Amino acid sequence: GAVHVSKTGEDVCGDDWGWRQRNGRLAIFIADGLGHGLHAHDAATAALRVFATGYEQSPRLLITDVHAALRPTRGAAVAMLAVDLERRTGAFAGLGNIAGQILLPSGGRHNMVSHNGTAGHAAGRIHEFTYPVPPQCTIVMFSDGLTSRWDLTPYPGLGHRSPALIAGILYRDFSRRRDDVTVV
Repeated sequence: GAVHVSKTGEDVCGDDWGWRQRNGRLAIFIADGLGHGLHAHDAATAALRVFATGYEQSPRLLITDVHAALRPTRGAAVAMLAVDLERRTGAFAGLGNIAGQILLPSGGRHNMVSHNGTAGHAAGRIHEFTYPVPPQCTIVMFSDGLTSRWDLTPYPGLGHRSPALIAGILYRDFSRRRDDVTVV
């Protein structure tokens, strides 16, 4: 489930996202083109095209490919999570301010780490991190249009509801309202 909304006054969203599931592997990708409007949209769309053809790669390799592909664009913050559904682990790599959290059934959370940088322009070494993804957890990835200070605790039972409802509540209650926003 996802919410994907452009900044007020813009005709297109400068964020984009996608997912693929195949052979026991779930891949989720978000791109946030720098700024807003058409040029940000073009950068995010170019990043998503790389994901669409390379989603079976490791997140580190995919983000490296996205970085190379976005050189002629404005650039973007990008992140990918690949979950091995059998082993219950997730590999994550990100550049810029795309955030991710794995909400545990116990009430704890794992914050997924993105490094500073902009795909297409400035990136140090791209690192990949592995996290446990236990049964009944909730994975949330989001662009910087959503504040990072959200919490589902005040919403009893929401973590067990539809992913689209979770994304919608997070957007409604924690959107910055001055930027494009994507919540997956």
